[in-house]
Parts: sequence; structure tokens; C-alpha cells
Amino acid sequence: MDQRLRRLGVPLAVAVLATAAVTTATLIPERAEPSGTVASAAPGEHSRAVIAAHRGSPGLAPEETPASYRQALTEGADVLEGDVQLTADGELVLVHDDTLERTTDVETVFPERAQGLVGDFTLAEIKQLDAGSWFDERFAGQRVPTVRELLEINRGRAGLTLELKAPQNSPGVGAKLAHELHAAGLADGAVLRSGAYRVKVHSRDEAALREFHEVAPKVQLAVLTGGEMLDDATLDRLAGWTVGVFSHPRVTTAADVDRAHARGLKVISDPVDSPEQIEMALHQRYDWVVTNYPETAKRVRAGKDPFPGAGAVVVDHVFPNPSGDDMQPETGEHVTLRNTTSRPVNVGGHTVRDAASNLLRIGEGYVIQPGSLLRVYPGPGTNRPDAYYNDLTVGFLNNTGGDTVTFYSERGRALDAHSYIVP
Repeated sequence: MDQRLRRLGVPLAVAVLATAAVTTATLIPERAEPSGTVASAAPGEHSRAVIAAHRGSPGLAPEETPASYRQALTEGADVLEGDVQLTADGELVLVHDDTLERTTDVETVFPERAQGLVGDFTLAEIKQLDAGSWFDERFAGQRVPTVRELLEINRGRAGLTLELKAPQNSPGVGAKLAHELHAAGLADGAVLRSGAYRVKVHSRDEAALREFHEVAPKVQLAVLTGGEMLDDATLDRLAGWTVGVFSHPRVTTAADVDRAHARGLKVISDPVDSPEQIEMALHQRYDWVVTNYPETAKRVRAGKDPFPGAGAVVVDHVFPNPSGDDMQPETGEHVTLRNTTSRPVNVGGHTVRDAASNLLRIGEGYVIQPGSLLRVYPGPGTNRPDAYYNDLTVGFLNNTGGDTVTFYSERGRALDAHSYIVP
């Protein structure tokens, strides 16, 4: 598999939307849903927080592909999330990044245009691209889906939350999506039994939301903020026309969530993947838990074992920011695995991924001794019984804010997830 660096545009975003971006002069008409406080119970206490599958189930399948969305539905996600952009010929496709480099083989198929924007390609050209092999060869041949294809996959089984992604690159994307939802009979603003909306649309760009609202005024809207909870004045302003705000539980408190609830706003998490951070969101009474691992989130919500039948080897800790070069030989950034049992465990062929699906491999035949540690390094070094090196030239562990790393079996089963926070 190609192991070049594959970064998200803003992993686990912690930047708060500038207050100036939401001004009184640009308010959208009253939101479709009446105000109301919804607070979630603690895990295991019949919590009804909505579980939103971030780009499908990208912990187990390549993000925003049919395989990822089908996997999320299999796992029982309440909501499917996706990023909507326009092709050169005006078709609505689901792609997160501005370009196709990270999640397709565009460098092979269109080498001279590989760095072009999504909107520089026609739908027919994008459909030539393999959107699955970069994640795992088992997914070779997966294609970038259109919004219409996502609707066909879903068939009303889950709610949808769709982001108007980089609308400066997709002029008219808001109105185009609104017309698509009208044609599908999904623009009525209905609330599902799970507590999710039939469709919610969000964006960092308020003008794009206003464009969408003019065509589909009943569909619920949210301005994508994220990170720390917004101040009271901004919450008051957003409460006039949105249904919720985005934050991350690692930088909020229950009191912050209460401030939003007091204004009738729901609180939606930035992606949380480890059981610990999912629990943080639930205990703080987040209304929506957005995650790359919907089944894990559902199990935590129900107070069950998040990784049933696993647990022999866990992610003990992450060392993301050593003094000096992150990729220095032998002592650079690394992930440490721990054998929790009194017997040797073979982890040969197992892998570690971050939230952006950057990949570390463990060589065949590697065994962690009882109660012992194995350090897995992205960079160069000499393999030892207690250390394995991937010899990559660029690291990927997040030095600011933090991230989640997940440990997988040789067959791609998630065995453990660990979130770390960087001050």
C-alpha cells in the first residue's frame, strides 16, 4: 500500500469560527425547528445521543465511499455524514479534501492534473478513479459516490448531515443540493425517531447556507464551528437560525454544553473515536456524537464493551512530539502497544492508523511478550524485539491539539483506540 503522508485538511479541528463570520446583517430566517433543550444521559443510562457516522465508517472502510456508508448502516449509525462538492459539469459528489490526491489514484490516472481541485474534473473523469485501494487492497475499485447514490444506499434508514464543503470552489453548491433534496422528497425538515433530522446541512460558509435555505427553508442548518464552545453573544446570535453548534469535549465542560442548551441549541461533537473521548461527550451531555467508529460509539452509549472479544493488546500511550526532529532515528515519535495478558501475543501484520488513515505496519512474526511493550515508529531505526520501525520519511502524529490512533488486527478488525491530548 502507498504509505505517503495522507493528512486531513484540519484533523479534529480546534479552531473556533471567527465571530465576525456570523453577523447580524447576514442572519438567515428563523430556523425550522422550535427551540428546546435536549440533554443526554450518561453512558449506560439509556443515553439517546445521536450517533453520526463521520464520512461513513472510515475506521473500517475508505472514507466517503459506498463501502464506508454501507458499513456505517450495518453498524446501526443514526446519521450518515458527508462533504458535498460540485464537479466541473455540475454534479454533486462526496469528497472531503479540495483535491483528489489523498483518497484516490488520481496521480496515476491523471498525473498532469493530480493537484487540481475536485471541481476541475467531470463526473465521468472522477468515476474513473479508484477511491478504495489507498486504504486497503480489499477495497480496490470503490468509486467516489454522488449525493444521489448516497440517497440510494441509505434509502431513509438513517438521517443525513451534509456539509457544503469549500463552496468557494463549488459556486452554486447550496442551491444545487437543495434542489436534489427536494427532488428526493427529503426537504421537509422531519425529525426521525432516533432524534436525528432527516437531513441537516452545515458549512463554515454562511453565504452558502443562506443560498441553500432560500431553496429548502425547512431543512435544519448549522454553522460549522468546532473546538472550544462559543461565547454567549455568538450563541445568542446562532440560536436565531441554527439548530446546533460544534465543539470538542476535550476542550469543553458540561457547563459549556449547558450554556448552549439554555439557548435551545444542540451540541454536536467534532469527531471522537476512543471510548474515553466518546464517554467525555456523553457525560458532558453532547446531543450528537460524531465519530469514525459508529459501532464503538453505540456500544459506549449503551454501556457495553467497546471492543468485544479484543483487549489482549492495547494502545498504552502515544509519544507524538519528542524533543528535536519528530523522525529522528530510534527516538522519534511512536505509538506504544502493551500486552495485557500473561502469554505471548503475535501482532505480526497488525497495523496502527490515525484519524486521517495514515498507516503504520508491524512486521510479520512480531511477538509482544507477556505484560510487555512494543514501540511502533513511523521513522527509521533498527528493529528490535521491543521496537518496530516503518522507515517513513515524514511523521503523522499530531503535535497540536491531539488525535486518535487505532490498533487493528491483520484482517482489519479494530482492537483498541486511544486518544491523546497535546497541550
